Amino acid sequence: MLTGINFSPPLYFIFNFIAQLIFPTSIELLRMQSLVWTLVGIVLSFLLAQKTFGSLPALLGTILVLSQSDLLLSQAQEARHYSMFFACAAWVLLMQSNKNEYSKIQLLLTFLAHLCLCQIHYLGIIFSGLAGLSYLITNGSKKILHRIPRPILVAWLISLPTYTLLLSTQSSHLGNWPKPNGLTNLLATYNDSLSFISVIVPMVGFLMIQIPIDKNQFSTKETTTKNATLITTSVLWLVAPTLSWLMSRISELNLFVDRYFIPKEVAVIILTTWLLDIIIIRTLKPSSTNIVKYITVCICIAFIVVTTKRTSFGLRKETNYHHSLIIEESLPHKDEPIILKGDPSYFPNAYLGKNKYTFLIKDKNRAKCYRKFSSKLNISIK
Repeated sequence: MLTGINFSPPLYFIFNFIAQLIFPTSIELLRMQSLVWTLVGIVLSFLLAQKTFGSLPALLGTILVLSQSDLLLSQAQEARHYSMFFACAAWVLLMQSNKNEYSKIQLLLTFLAHLCLCQIHYLGIIFSGLAGLSYLITNGSKKILHRIPRPILVAWLISLPTYTLLLSTQSSHLGNWPKPNGLTNLLATYNDSLSFISVIVPMVGFLMIQIPIDKNQFSTKETTTKNATLITTSVLWLVAPTLSWLMSRISELNLFVDRYFIPKEVAVIILTTWLLDIIIIRTLKPSSTNIVKYITVCICIAFIVVTTKRTSFGLRKETNYHHSLIIEESLPHKDEPIILKGDPSYFPNAYLGKNKYTFLIKDKNRAKCYRKFSSKLNISIK
């Protein structure tokens, strides 16, 4: 990591290093780990939404977002740290929703949640900072210095020096790859999380089965308007991609990459649940919810089936870019090395180990960087 090969804070790598010492696994199982972290984030998001808005809105909001979020579904299949980023973001909001914020266990968990969020991705401290900003906005009755909980401030004090150290030692060229930042890219960032038309489905279902009932028959949570800090944080996280997009348009700094903002998916779940709670539960006050549950679940299953088919199509050899990089299996085994240029060509083939491959690099400094990364790399400098 410190050689510049990877441009991220250390939590994900430390976690897997320790896990590898305890239970050695193959690289492929990192994809399974991403799925587990995604499920952890979904469960935490559901528990947060359930505690704040009630079981029915939480169920509908969570499954609607999960079944449609291309970001969550795709990162659940990647051997990368973004699904852990999502899980820690859900943990941060869950801690923010707790009422007894001054208990020792609460303070410790809040500190750990924000520290983990900051140590997974460099933008983690941005999302943590936006959570802190929500405390400043909503805790108007307190003095400014006492509005943000101290565990969050301590997490920032630890993370900022860590960022400085890592950024000063890592190779900067890895962050210079092109990042599309057109208006369509911004709209896609939100549209890929949730199609707002799908929210209309449970609402229409409630209208179709609506009959007059006793107001006391259906109980709902009463914390919607009381949890202003949680709602404010969710709104700030939701607009974070837009702020990054605007920055990329007016300056040379471009951090607009959809997966960098995966904590936004937690905010989408919370805000969708809040919307469903206000419109469906509080306004319509339905007498029966079973039909709507079944219809919504069936629609979400359909969304997942469509996404799965699209993904499976992309994994086919004739449509997948990765397969085009693999040298034909029919190539005879020879002692002579096969010279390959560039990371995308060398690493997939060298990993398979079917032939001897040599990585051709023209830049001596970059070759030195790769050699520090691993002594097993067969590098040739031209």
